[in-house]
Amino acid sequence: SNELIAGVYKLLPFYKGENTVFDVSPSSISISVQHDHVIVPEKFQVTGFSVGGRVVDGDGNGIEGAEILVDGQKRSITDKEGYYKLDQVTSKRYTIEAKKVRYRFDRLVDFLVLPNMASISDIKAASYDVCGVVLTVSSEFKAKVALTHGPQNVKPQVKLTDESGHFCFEVPPGEYRLSAIPAKLENAPELLFSPSHIDVSVRSPLLDIKFYQAQVSIHGFVVCKERCDSSVSLTLLRLDGKRMKTIGLANESNEFFFSNILPGKYRVEVKNNYPISSGEDKWCWEQSFINLEVGTEDVKGVDFVQKGFWVNIISSHDVDGLLTQPDGSRMNLNIKKGSQHVCVESPGAHELSFPNSCISFGSSSVIIDTSSLSPIYLKGESYLLKGHIHVESSSFSSIEGLPDNIPLGVLDSEGSVVGGLTSKLVLNGVDQSSAAVYEFSMWASAGGKFTFVPRDARDDGGKKILFYPRQQHVAVTQDGCQSSIPPFAGRLGMYIEGSVSPPLDDVVVKIIAAGDSQSAPLKRDELALEITTGTDGSFVAGPLYDDISYSIEASKPGYHVKKVGPHSFSCQKLGQILVRIYSRDDANEPFPSVLLSLSGEDGYRNNTVTGVGGIFVFGDLFPGSFYLRPLLKEYAFSPPAEAIELGSGESREVVFHATRVAYSAMGVVMLLSGQPKEGVSVEARAESKGFYEETVTDSTGFYRLRGLLPDTTYVIKVAKKVANGGSMIERASPQSMTVQVRAVDYKGLDFIVFEQPESTILSGHVEGHKIKEFNSHLQVEIKSASDPLKIEYNFPLPLSNFFQVKDLPKGKHLVQLRSSLPKSTHRFESEVIEVDLEKHTQIHVGPLKYTIDFNHQKQELAPAPVYPLFVGVSVIALFIGMPRLKDLYQTMMGMSASVSAATKKDVKRPIVRKKTY
Repeated sequence: SNELIAGVYKLLPFYKGENTVFDVSPSSISISVQHDHVIVPEKFQVTGFSVGGRVVDGDGNGIEGAEILVDGQKRSITDKEGYYKLDQVTSKRYTIEAKKVRYRFDRLVDFLVLPNMASISDIKAASYDVCGVVLTVSSEFKAKVALTHGPQNVKPQVKLTDESGHFCFEVPPGEYRLSAIPAKLENAPELLFSPSHIDVSVRSPLLDIKFYQAQVSIHGFVVCKERCDSSVSLTLLRLDGKRMKTIGLANESNEFFFSNILPGKYRVEVKNNYPISSGEDKWCWEQSFINLEVGTEDVKGVDFVQKGFWVNIISSHDVDGLLTQPDGSRMNLNIKKGSQHVCVESPGAHELSFPNSCISFGSSSVIIDTSSLSPIYLKGESYLLKGHIHVESSSFSSIEGLPDNIPLGVLDSEGSVVGGLTSKLVLNGVDQSSAAVYEFSMWASAGGKFTFVPRDARDDGGKKILFYPRQQHVAVTQDGCQSSIPPFAGRLGMYIEGSVSPPLDDVVVKIIAAGDSQSAPLKRDELALEITTGTDGSFVAGPLYDDISYSIEASKPGYHVKKVGPHSFSCQKLGQILVRIYSRDDANEPFPSVLLSLSGEDGYRNNTVTGVGGIFVFGDLFPGSFYLRPLLKEYAFSPPAEAIELGSGESREVVFHATRVAYSAMGVVMLLSGQPKEGVSVEARAESKGFYEETVTDSTGFYRLRGLLPDTTYVIKVAKKVANGGSMIERASPQSMTVQVRAVDYKGLDFIVFEQPESTILSGHVEGHKIKEFNSHLQVEIKSASDPLKIEYNFPLPLSNFFQVKDLPKGKHLVQLRSSLPKSTHRFESEVIEVDLEKHTQIHVGPLKYTIDFNHQKQELAPAPVYPLFVGVSVIALFIGMPRLKDLYQTMMGMSASVSAATKKDVKRPIVRKKTY
């Protein structure tokens, strides 16, 4: 204690050694001193102390920035000299370690810290990172780095570089050697590094070690036909196909140079690819590529010599060509189908022609200019068709009689004339035993079909040549040279000469084929030729094909021509009868057609219908007796018949007068759609007198009933027969018409007929007590009337209570309802209706009724008898809205209603009732 003057004081505990500082609690105490001693009751206690240390490298130099961890917790960091301080430590054992990137340090393990320590022992660096990079020309090259020549306690190491070429080793201080080597054996020839190795002394981390991949150069020249320019390119290609490099010559220079080339096996290629977009070589070379093996030394003397110019010929066909060069020399070319390159050695313009080719490429020749090279396209546009005509010289008295040429007509596939050809005489018959040969040819497009028809065009009045066959059909089907057209054979045609007696002109002579010709379009009994006789009665017919024989016929109106020899005829003039018919009733109206019946001697019969007007001529009649009778329904003739005596070549006139005695009823029969109905029978009956007439409608639906007698009443109606086409007439509207015949014709008596449908349709509707409630329990059952055990249909009643069934067999059927309700609780009864689909193919049943009663006694009862019920049902009438059918429909519905009302009272009728119509 010290003596103090009175006042307020602060007590501060403090101690500091060289590297040690104590931590005291509390850090200070305030006291007040009066005129007496002061005893401080509170004690100062030492809670800890601070101590320092240092981190050093192998040479004892301090390491800056190292983190100090005490028992795994970061407590400090070194300064520039490597010193650090640990605060608030106590006297005990700690594990103290240092950490820094690229460094590895020894640790102070279980190190005892005491307050009187001057400092903590130094933490020393144990190893360092040695890092660098191996630089290659491409990331595909991988390298390894070897660490050797180190201290004895350090083993050699090899590490693979990462994707960017970097590597790192962790080594203790010492002397080392680093070497870069290829990572893969296959890359060994081209991976050489500079420097080959690096020696290092490790005292601290080393991070800037570098290796570089070695490269060499390739040098050469290009020799051109004319001037070299930048269009010539050279490509350096590794033979393993991994990399390539392309350069172009400088303008007016023929030297090239590749630099920075890795060792290995290469190919140098030369090409003139102007324009660049084409990608094709325009020149041909003595040697277009050279293979090289590149080591560590530069390569020189790689030279290329131009041989000529490539011409790309693209042809659609194989063809032989002739190339004429600028100096006049010629070269044969065998051009194949497709694309090919031809090397033209001389610069300038060349002409490519195709002599004696059977294919036309649009022009006779093509110009090839080496100064402006472009592909030559040869597309076959047409093909040569060639044929011959062989004419028998024996047909002519001398060679001078042969024609100079023979024309041919050319027809297309439609038979239209598309042109003409002229065949030239190429070989005349030297004697009568040989044939003269004519040749013709034409160009035709692919796919064309032609017909060649030769003809003798001479018009000197002499006999003409016919050709066998008459024509040849040729199709250009194959893509290339065409086969020769089959030859024609020509010889003088056959001629037939004859006459008629006595001499008579304008007699028609017909030459008829007696068989089927192989050369001409003639069948047996077809007309080959028709001519007329001259004033002297003679005729000459020809030329005719000689592969068949012919028959001859002669005729002339008004004459009887008779064959008296192979080619001769005799003529006899015939008579005629002129018939005139006049009407006594109406002379101004043209008289209708009349049937004239003419009979004569030797069984002669001629029944002919005249035209409108009443005039007709019977011609070509032999002399003799004839009997003529006119016939026309509804008319009487005066005289009724006429006997006629006719002389040779005589003309007679006969007159008849007609009187109307009966009349006609006419009209049209059609379907409801307005379509006329053909083949429908219409009849007229006069029941009181027993008269009956019948006719059938024509294609327009028109009919005419003839022979209706005056002052007679006829009922006219459609007969229900099967009409033409097999459809049955079901009914007609109106059903019939009554006509009181007067002295006039009746028109407009039209009928509409209804055909009976082929398919059957049975429809109906159901009515009954609580039908909405019981609908789901009702089923419709249809059975055969002839076999009630045979159920044809059974289906649930639709919600609409309406049902329809199609295509039931024609015949009689029973329709009734069935219930799925339990018989123990309900009693169900249904009407049974019989329908006949044979008579009517479409029938509507309705209403089909039923009754359901609850069985309160809950016992099984015997089936109750079904009380008979006969209820009228309606027939569906098609097209009710038609005016003509409306009355008929209302009448039928009225009849049905009356019958229904009457039968409901009669409860003793059978349960099965029939459908009424």
